[in-house]
Amino acid sequence: MSINLRNRRKELNLTLEEVGKMVGVGKSTIRKWETGYIENMKRDKIIALSKALKVSPMDIIDPNKEISNPMIDKIEEISIQLHPSRQEKVYNYASDQLNEQNNEKITSMFDHKPMIEIPAGRSTAAGSPINGEDQDTQLIHKMIAGEKVPAGADELITVDGDSMEPLLKKGSQVFIHYQPEVENGEIAIVHIRDVGVTCKKFYVNEDNTVTLKSINKAYDDMVFDCDEVNVIGKVIL
Repeated sequence: MSINLRNRRKELNLTLEEVGKMVGVGKSTIRKWETGYIENMKRDKIIALSKALKVSPMDIIDPNKEISNPMIDKIEEISIQLHPSRQEKVYNYASDQLNEQNNEKITSMFDHKPMIEIPAGRSTAAGSPINGEDQDTQLIHKMIAGEKVPAGADELITVDGDSMEPLLKKGSQVFIHYQPEVENGEIAIVHIRDVGVTCKKFYVNEDNTVTLKSINKAYDDMVFDCDEVNVIGKVIL
């Protein structure tokens, strides 16, 4: 203690008299504190001395502690000025906060869903169809948090085109469920023979043709014979 307080005073180029005036005591009292006799220091004097020496009150009470963060120092500075009954309230509140924090950690551990491995990396054109064979070379397997994967999802694909905007933005990613058929009006990923893969609203017509519709009005409908179009899967919205 003696080395800490004395060295700190000298670092600030303060004399015993100057510190005594700031704290409201004589220089002999400051000298006594510097030699380690602080047992009977009152709270207000600890605060005053800490301000004079520009340190935390806890640096005076416990000179061996490591430097704490500013918020802890503020809490300590206020707490030390409180009467014991109020200090107990602060302690009880802090204990309650710690218990809540620990319970939140435990809850989050049990609520956490496992990671799911799902195929990803391929694109589907919401515009001009993309060659599906070329896209197969981009297929990877990606680990995704379980809570982000909808039920029935089989693959995560990237929408490469703007014909399904504003519902499906260009560059956005969507999950699909593999299935060979979809209901009229559902958004499907389809393969068109000799053309490629695309993403469109799917309709089967009475004349044995299929109409592929865009949401973006800038694109015309695409009509093919049924045997030219194979449904790969349905977009999960």
